[in-house]
Amino acid sequence: MLFETISLLFVVLFLCCIYDCLKPNYFPPGPFWLPVIGCYPIFKLLRWKYGYVYLAFKRLEETYGPILGLKLGRQKLVVISSYDLVKKALLRDEFNGRPDEYFFRVRAFGKRKGVLFTEGQMWSQSRRFTMRHLRTFGLGQSLMNTRLITEAQSLVDHLRRQSENGPVLMHTAFDIAVLNALWTMLAGSRFQYDDKRSNEMLEAVHDSFKISDTMGGILSQMPYLRFIIPKLSGYSELMRLLQKLWKFLDEEITEHEKKLTDGQPQDLIEAFLLEAASRNPENDDDIFDRENLLILCLDLFLAGSQTTTDTLASAILFLALNPKWIKILQEELDKQTGRTRPPTLEDSSSLPTIEAFLAEVQRYLILAPLGVPHRTMNDVDFNGYRIPKDTLILFDFYSVHNDPAYWTNPEEFKPERFLDDKGQFCQQTANMPFGLGKRRCLGEILARSSLFIYFVYFIHFFDFEISSLHGKPDPNGYDGFTISPKPYYLVLSMRSDMKH
Repeated sequence: MLFETISLLFVVLFLCCIYDCLKPNYFPPGPFWLPVIGCYPIFKLLRWKYGYVYLAFKRLEETYGPILGLKLGRQKLVVISSYDLVKKALLRDEFNGRPDEYFFRVRAFGKRKGVLFTEGQMWSQSRRFTMRHLRTFGLGQSLMNTRLITEAQSLVDHLRRQSENGPVLMHTAFDIAVLNALWTMLAGSRFQYDDKRSNEMLEAVHDSFKISDTMGGILSQMPYLRFIIPKLSGYSELMRLLQKLWKFLDEEITEHEKKLTDGQPQDLIEAFLLEAASRNPENDDDIFDRENLLILCLDLFLAGSQTTTDTLASAILFLALNPKWIKILQEELDKQTGRTRPPTLEDSSSLPTIEAFLAEVQRYLILAPLGVPHRTMNDVDFNGYRIPKDTLILFDFYSVHNDPAYWTNPEEFKPERFLDDKGQFCQQTANMPFGLGKRRCLGEILARSSLFIYFVYFIHFFDFEISSLHGKPDPNGYDGFTISPKPYYLVLSMRSDMKH
């Protein structure tokens, strides 16, 4: 009897393993699947060999085509590449879901909260509320422009003081300026450069982007490993960072609750709390609960600061490694502003080379090659394949920005791609650093404005070169949810004919 029971268990286990290796009908091509782990070993080998997730996918795309089907652990995913296919998918509602695996839920207390990783009514209500009140508190308005100028001036003062003590650490130099542009709308206050609390939080933000890849890493693919190897799986570090960020935001919300009045709200947190107070607390469909406010703030805090600071730090690093561009950009800027006044956002239309340079930076430098992950909300027939509901979808923006059908010699850095025959700046449809469709980045206006004003202020006030004490910087960033620049130092000097 015991033998028969054991035999039956082996048969059942064997059949389960066979079933686990079967791909859904018409699923996009990809490597073969092993029981339990899928094609995880092949993926890990390629990532180790090439150093980055997007390059591992690029290698597989060369073998299996522009629509790549994978299974990593229990996570089915499809990677879509090339401009035409990515655009086609981004404009279809079926691809507008967000992943629901463990990694994406644990940050929201095991629920679906906030605006970044929600969908349906929760997402549309949160996004609508957020955009309406961010506009009220300055987004896209002259008030935002005024605040950006104030932050740019503070940034220059800070970097000047730093430069007096020797080479300046640059990969985090723009953190406070970028965060303050958002935080004044979100919380009605701004941080100082010597504020220990905010610097600790920004360090946690940087670490949180390095701890996992765009798919949520092994915690999404094999979530049970958090019980077996909590440190090796990254679970312990993830929870440490989340608890630090939760505590920081919870304290900020608590301070707002203590000062709350019935008057006009002064920032987004206050507007949310006033709205919540006016609602029926028994309404289960209501987004206005304290947990959702905290995760909404977390989404904006993370997404609103990291990508812009990384873009600025990477752009300055590129200039330091390619100094011929410094003189070209400074000459155009000096011709427009002279040396008697600092630049403004209104100058952007008269600085086509700088605008083209920044656009090419966002195309050429690899910062967010896979964007933010999506999920199929239904079974989807796409380009001859059938993608099941709840499949993780990654859009290969690296392939979009290097698609030879739309970019001549895409491997070359050529800002002139973004200049027309008259030398004026012109955007290219195949350049989509902020995504496309309904899920396009909600902070695009602030990100574009911040990127421009902080960049032109930096090159307007400073000459700079690589620090010989620290050696040539490594242009290859850390692989993670995005690709972030490694620490590097520059020697800064105030341009002698301009006083701030």
